[in-house]
Amino acid sequence: MNSIFFTLLLGTSLFAQSKPAELPKDSVKINEIQEVTVLGEFTRSLSFPMIIVNQTDLQSSSFFTPADQLQRETGISIARDGIWSTSINIRGFSEQRILEMVDGDRIQTATEHSGPMSTVDINNIEKIEVIKGASSVLYGTGAMGGVVNFVTKTPAYSEFFQTKGNIGTEFNTVNNLWSNFANLQFTTNQWYIGLNGSFRSAQNTITPGGILPNSQFHDASWGVKAGIMYTPNQEFKANYQHFEGWDIGIPGGRTFPATATARYTGIARNQLAGEYIITDINENLQKIRIKAYTHNISRDVELKPADPTLTLLPSSLNKTSGAKIITDWDFENKQHLILGAEGWLRESQTLKLTKTSTDSLLYIATAELPTPNAKMYDAGVFALYTYKIVPGKLTLNAGLRLDYLQTANDTVFSPLYKYTNRNPDSQMYQSTGSVTDKIYFIPTTARRITFIASTHEDFNYAAHVDLSYIVSEKQNLSLSLANSYRVASIEERFKLIELAGPKHVGNPDLKPEKGTFSNLSYIFLSDNWRIKTDIFANYLMDLITEKQGTYTYIDATGKTVSESAFLNVNVSKALFLGAELEGMWQINKQFSLFANASYTRATDVDVNTFLPQIPPLHGFTSINYDNKKIGASFSALWATKQTEIATGEIATDGHIIFNIDAYYKSIKLNRSQLQLFAGVENLLNTAYVDHLSSTRGVLKLEPGRNIYLKVKWGW
Repeated sequence: MNSIFFTLLLGTSLFAQSKPAELPKDSVKINEIQEVTVLGEFTRSLSFPMIIVNQTDLQSSSFFTPADQLQRETGISIARDGIWSTSINIRGFSEQRILEMVDGDRIQTATEHSGPMSTVDINNIEKIEVIKGASSVLYGTGAMGGVVNFVTKTPAYSEFFQTKGNIGTEFNTVNNLWSNFANLQFTTNQWYIGLNGSFRSAQNTITPGGILPNSQFHDASWGVKAGIMYTPNQEFKANYQHFEGWDIGIPGGRTFPATATARYTGIARNQLAGEYIITDINENLQKIRIKAYTHNISRDVELKPADPTLTLLPSSLNKTSGAKIITDWDFENKQHLILGAEGWLRESQTLKLTKTSTDSLLYIATAELPTPNAKMYDAGVFALYTYKIVPGKLTLNAGLRLDYLQTANDTVFSPLYKYTNRNPDSQMYQSTGSVTDKIYFIPTTARRITFIASTHEDFNYAAHVDLSYIVSEKQNLSLSLANSYRVASIEERFKLIELAGPKHVGNPDLKPEKGTFSNLSYIFLSDNWRIKTDIFANYLMDLITEKQGTYTYIDATGKTVSESAFLNVNVSKALFLGAELEGMWQINKQFSLFANASYTRATDVDVNTFLPQIPPLHGFTSINYDNKKIGASFSALWATKQTEIATGEIATDGHIIFNIDAYYKSIKLNRSQLQLFAGVENLLNTAYVDHLSSTRGVLKLEPGRNIYLKVKWGW
């Protein structure tokens, strides 16, 4: 262990993160930010390890998905099952324990391959807010290991009528990606309207080992934001965002064989929200925010195993609708209180159609439900309190949340139905077929019951307390203690995934995950230096994970059948330990050096084995040049060998990837301006496998050398 932390300290001195001279806001310093988003409001009352990625960071490099950008941040790793479908891992916690939101509205999807993070238009993001660690006191279940909030671009009111906008295009050589995007804003002192749209098309990705088959993607999005200021202290906001993708390759995954070909034939996300804000109500009540939203994701997948006669067609629809009210109070500039209530409903529907060709004329179609039709309700109340014990020196923050959750499901029969259908591709059908003779239903036979109808109720609470101490003008110290929880999702309780690979089976009796979290943070700030370190320890009980075991059921004939499968189970105890270090040195007005390194160790305490999907010691490095007109950086993304693996996992070697980014800030063209961005990713075309992507198919290598060029014209 001593050698590990010595390596961590050494890595921090050698590597730096690509950032401009502006310092990222984090931990204690986050209290200085006055945000208009939900996270910003909450973090005024609680001190979290937090990252804010601004628009400058997002546009100064090339990223296929938001997760590609976030992997450069301290304590965050990327997880891939393809090039398009990505997610992140925060301090060893995977996406099941991370709440993902867009403009403060939660996203919930079916199965780990749905790629919700990739349905956010990267060209319409104003910033990304990330909380690292227990966040259930803010948002309840799902926020156990952290929160990611994508804040989309919002127009600002202007004194006179104004029209602003930009259009842009980007090309990447590694997969022939063409990306085109546009934003348009109309503003006055009383109202605004913002429009956005984008289109992207990419072919198969080139790796140092060859072309990664089935890694293409195509997507498009558009949206509108509007706001109206009724009076100086009353405002209404509306937001609609639509995203859709098609022919999106999924090169691999744990739920189907490596030789299978899988793709999203269609995936869509729709978000609609309305918010009413009243400010300066009286001396103490500063703000009331009332919001309602609906957020849904649909997906259709086509899976073709090695058997040419077999095609699997899973699909799902997930709808999440919610409402919240938040009140913001100040008392004598020493005490701050946020009181709120929130409720949401998630509805999940899935279907899997299996088509088996019997000959050139007919195929048999069998319909099943991977998960039952189910609903999940949540109702919660919360309070966040800040007390300045010694103003300007010592601050106490505390929070408490109470939640009631209910999960209800229908009975699931297998198969749901079965029929034969004429193959429309056959020459015989094309010459003789008609509408009336396409479908022949197979007589009803006995069906097994996969899951019976049931209702599960959970009462949970979350609490948070922290102390922020300003040691001196240059030093800040904070200690956070929290407990957090996560109720089992619909998929974890009821899934039965049979996609020609090993079965993945849910468990209706799963207990909620619960844990205690601690984080000690130290920040040193001076004119030329910023150094930050975090040490954390998280102790979890009833952690939900998959383990290989035996799945027993009664088939249609009444016979008891036992098969090998991956089963969801509760691990009684788990311990996550880790440390993060980052530093920035402003060498002079033009040059800066930024460094970070992160390490997490996670074990099953009862059997003293490592937990799966834990990132190795890793970090990001860059030296940056920035003046009034141009900017550039030379960076390195690195990771050490990961040998602390769970049973069945494969150890991965370490790697270091070099990148070059350069941009021209502004070329004046009359009343408009032009911005240019260019660079090379994976400069040396290094072949490597990311540990969290090692569940992919036959070719596990990450993308090779990528040259990109981006042009943006604004007015």
